[in-house]
Amino acid sequence: MGLYTLAIDWKTTVFAIVGGLGIFLFGINMMSESLKKLAGSKLKLILEKSTNTPLKGIFVGIIITGLIQSSSATSALVVGLVRAGLMTLPQAVGVIFGANIGTTVTSVLIGLKIGEYALPIMFVGSVLIFFIKKRKIQELGKTILGFGMLFYGLETMGGALKQLVELPAFESMLLAVADHPILGVLVGVGTTVVVQSSSATIGILQQLYATGGVPLIGAIAIVLGDNIGTTVTSIMASIGGTSAAKRTASIHVMFNLIGTIVFFILLRPYTNLIAWIAEGIFGPDYLIDKLTVSLAHVTFNIITVLLLFGFVKQMVWLVSKIIPSKNEIEVDDVVLEDHLIKESPDLALENAKKAIVNMGNVARGMFEYAFNYSFGTDIKNFEMGIQCEEMIDGMEDKIHNYLVKIGANDLEDRQIQQLAKDIDTITDLERIGDHLENILEFFQERHDNKMELHEEARVDLLDLFDFLRMSLKDALQAYINKDKLLARDVNIREDVLDKKVKQYRKKHINRIQDRACSETEAGFYVDILSNLERIGDHCNNMVINVLSDDFTHDDRFF
Repeated sequence: MGLYTLAIDWKTTVFAIVGGLGIFLFGINMMSESLKKLAGSKLKLILEKSTNTPLKGIFVGIIITGLIQSSSATSALVVGLVRAGLMTLPQAVGVIFGANIGTTVTSVLIGLKIGEYALPIMFVGSVLIFFIKKRKIQELGKTILGFGMLFYGLETMGGALKQLVELPAFESMLLAVADHPILGVLVGVGTTVVVQSSSATIGILQQLYATGGVPLIGAIAIVLGDNIGTTVTSIMASIGGTSAAKRTASIHVMFNLIGTIVFFILLRPYTNLIAWIAEGIFGPDYLIDKLTVSLAHVTFNIITVLLLFGFVKQMVWLVSKIIPSKNEIEVDDVVLEDHLIKESPDLALENAKKAIVNMGNVARGMFEYAFNYSFGTDIKNFEMGIQCEEMIDGMEDKIHNYLVKIGANDLEDRQIQQLAKDIDTITDLERIGDHLENILEFFQERHDNKMELHEEARVDLLDLFDFLRMSLKDALQAYINKDKLLARDVNIREDVLDKKVKQYRKKHINRIQDRACSETEAGFYVDILSNLERIGDHCNNMVINVLSDDFTHDDRFF
């Protein structure tokens, strides 16, 4: 043991390992971030528009993750889209499946013998960053520089690891992974959670494997653990999100957990299979070839996708049971079908109508969260209200784009009229969301400053909320069912609402003059009344389109 200790320059070795790891992690992060910036907002657009079936989602997930080199980033992006109501859970499942295959691209690249070209690659990237002023070219330079740093870090680390593997204690520790594969799984989970990148962990593993110090069965066990560890990012992205977002993250966990359990049970036969394939491709050197680890990683993810693809509906059902909705808005999974636009504009408009119903339900749900937070202090109501606003904004954008596509076709006059009314209605719903968000923020300020409502003001607000609750419900129902009688009731009620607001505003001014409330509270209350009044105006806007056979902007509030 002493001889080995003398043979190793510990300072140089440790510095090379930690320095190489630092360069590698910085490089892979720079490459991923720069690729995301190069792709820009197109990533969200591609995910949103190209994933109407799980199979399409798999291919999109593979391509995007292959490009941005991070399944964690893709999964977090998908969770965000589901959270905003822009993607349904079944659509998200396909992308997550694909992301797990796409992430294997990094391990394949690392397995290639590019390390000796790392320095010239870094030079090219640096030239593009420092001598070209165009932003896109500079981002490309950062991508290339990060790519070179990734391999330079691995090479630096690899040389030092070769020396460590010669130590009997280190060798015994690595061999223990072969005798107790569960240790390998735990090591894979732990390291991936710490560095937040399965690609990074597998890169380090490939360097160790290339020294001959890690047996193949141990390396595969660590790969299995890496796949569980990488789900942490999507779990973090779902924290505080809707049930749909949490279910999406759970699907990611479920995919990797089921795959790991199946392959761990079959670990020895799977190791023999990989050894047989690797020996046929790489020859006797497969025992120290980095691509052997890549092969195990790629094969694991492809087989897991093939095994679970037929159970997408069952997985969605299971996570829906495990994570039920609690005081949340339940919206139907409405996919806006592009093929209907050409085939039948009427069916496309009906498809859009279902999405508008969803949007209206979210607006009504947000109204209840705003009401509860106005007369209570439970921060959960505030958080859920803000999430509803995000969903409403996302839905408005998605439905608007779909309606614009319909409008690009040759339409009959009645279809044009309906299209214009639909566009105005989603705009009204989006603005109702904005006013409810204002109310939430006003009451957050009041709660933070511990300002109590005057009892008379409290009674008046309760009356307005009750009045508006009925108006919003009836306006949506009248619009969806083209119910003119109900629309007329909402229209008449709008005049009553305006009179109530004027009356309550006057009472409030009297309270100020009588010094029954402070000047600060006075301003808040006037703003709250104004926002409630405007919600009523937008409800009225919706029913004007029901009462009028032709689309009109007359008497509308903007």
